[in-house]
Amino acid sequence: MEFFMQPIKKTFLFTLCLISMAANADVIPVYQINEAPGTYVQTTLTHDIYRYSANTQLNDLVVTDQQGNKLPYRITAPSTQVSEQSQLTNARFFPVAVGSPPEALIALSSASIRLGANEISFSVKKTNTDKLQDQSAPVDFYVVDLSDVKTRIDKLVVDWHASEANQYVEVQVSGTNDLTTWSNIAQTTLVQLQKEGQLLTRNKIALNLDEKQYAYLRLKFTRGNENLQLTKIQIENTDKIANAPVVDRWEVKGVLAEDQNSAMRAVNHAAAMPIAAWEFTRDDIAPVANISLNLGTFMYGDNIKVFSRNTEKQPWQLRYQGIWFNAQVGNDWQQSDAINIYSNSNVYWRVELNELVRTTLHPTLVFHRQPQILQFITNNAAPYKIAIDDQAAPNNQHTSAQIFSQLVSGKEIQWGQVAFTELKPNIDSFARAGVQVSWKTILFWGILLLAVAVLVGVAVRLMGQMKAS
Repeated sequence: MEFFMQPIKKTFLFTLCLISMAANADVIPVYQINEAPGTYVQTTLTHDIYRYSANTQLNDLVVTDQQGNKLPYRITAPSTQVSEQSQLTNARFFPVAVGSPPEALIALSSASIRLGANEISFSVKKTNTDKLQDQSAPVDFYVVDLSDVKTRIDKLVVDWHASEANQYVEVQVSGTNDLTTWSNIAQTTLVQLQKEGQLLTRNKIALNLDEKQYAYLRLKFTRGNENLQLTKIQIENTDKIANAPVVDRWEVKGVLAEDQNSAMRAVNHAAAMPIAAWEFTRDDIAPVANISLNLGTFMYGDNIKVFSRNTEKQPWQLRYQGIWFNAQVGNDWQQSDAINIYSNSNVYWRVELNELVRTTLHPTLVFHRQPQILQFITNNAAPYKIAIDDQAAPNNQHTSAQIFSQLVSGKEIQWGQVAFTELKPNIDSFARAGVQVSWKTILFWGILLLAVAVLVGVAVRLMGQMKAS
């Protein structure tokens, strides 16, 4: 019996190999990542991947390692990067000597300090009194004039001539609107250390004051104030700026349409309307958020109608109608804002303009969308490939995203950004290039039927041999 089973086992294994080869032929690599900086990596996907995918949600995308094992992944929107931008504004300030009367303080309220090469000079604008304070008396405190400041105040930046005696200075900050009643705001220590060319500076006072909250600030130094000489006081405001991701943008050239009557007649059954029409065919199915028209250096300010459809047999669907401007402003050419088309994946597009520009314009249609981020978990089996699986399960991406979420749940992950190499496979190898069924699907079923036929033939032959025996 064992003698008769050996050919069946060999034939069965051979059949399995054929089926496995046919199944793997459906996974076609598009990009390759040669090295990964860590376990958790991410890369940016542009509209290019949609040239190969047959699904607008990239459900047929897979990530594989060197052995062809599929890795868990997820596709997400790019995060907005937030950066901080600080703005410094010089503030007017003046010293007040010990024992100065209140009227002198009021008279000094608009004094300013001008910085020269090696000296500090005072100028007073609100009084004709020559001596508002005793210049020989020690400084009691400094007043910062905020009466003309029309912004909030996040911090004060204080600069002074640092010496051995005032490397560390303690300062109390209070505020007032009438120069008589003061309210405590903050108390801190400022530092300027320098040794062997190295400098440590901590000279900012956090205030977080609203606009016009106080007209004046008082800076009273309680430590390190011996021969202290302030050189500059600045207001620092810091704003957080959201840096939007770089937009995925590409252009498609148009050809003059055969039908130079508006497609609106099919939409609303109107009479023929002569126009200038161009048609555009893109080679991807990426969901597009906005479109615009590139007219180069041609002046235009007239009607525009935009249509699209998914197949050549479908009727044109109106997506936008309005006015499109393309005008020179100074040395630059300005155009209308991009048109919102709400995540449209149609392949065929038609643009209609005024019929007078039919022979002079050569427009290109510009597509805009946000790129996507592909994140996946490596397994130290590089290189990794981003591929299209024409036989992917209907919920392939959802399943992979669920597994991915479980693996990263509760972890603080630093994603390593990587670049990929384009493998540039033959576009005709993908299911999207076929009308109904790809050649790989036909090959798979052909091999499967052949394998079954071989198994049946071997079984019949063996049965005959057993009967003869």
